Amino acid sequence: MFTIMMMLTGMLSSLSNQDYAPSYAASAPDTTAVYRAAYQAQPQTPTAAYPASSGYETLNGLTLQDRIEKVGRLYGEPSERVPAYMAGEEYRYGGLNVGTYEKWIYYISVPSSAESFNLNGHELPMDGQRIREVLGEPDFTADDGFGYEHDGQALKVFVDPSTGSVRSVDLFDSTSV
Repeated sequence: MFTIMMMLTGMLSSLSNQDYAPSYAASAPDTTAVYRAAYQAQPQTPTAAYPASSGYETLNGLTLQDRIEKVGRLYGEPSERVPAYMAGEEYRYGGLNVGTYEKWIYYISVPSSAESFNLNGHELPMDGQRIREVLGEPDFTADDGFGYEHDGQALKVFVDPSTGSVRSVDLFDSTSV
């Protein structure tokens, strides 16, 4: 049943015409720079608190309903592919890691080395205090970070417990944890 639902979601998402890849993305070596360049024409840095009702649909242009083919169109070839949780595979790009199972994305992770991330078209710095200012009070906290949940999806900000600096920002299905 799950496989059928995921297939239907993939078919519908391919009809939604939401691929924002610039034509030069597939050949660019620095995927973080490519992603930023795609959105520089329309900067959308938030100045007020991010509305929780907006949810957390896209992280760096990707959703949990996308297939790995979309990542390839946006970011080109991965620098590395490694085994991941649940017999899945993680595709690693310069400033992005994407976990897949049967070619469906089940998590998106932006490491702090990217210096910023894009949440639903809003560029945010890898700064825990600034993220809290924009997204508001977290829905949950843990020893390794804090996060927000909306409509079955979670956005977690992983932090180094000793320094408090952001390690990564991850989007995943909150029901799978």
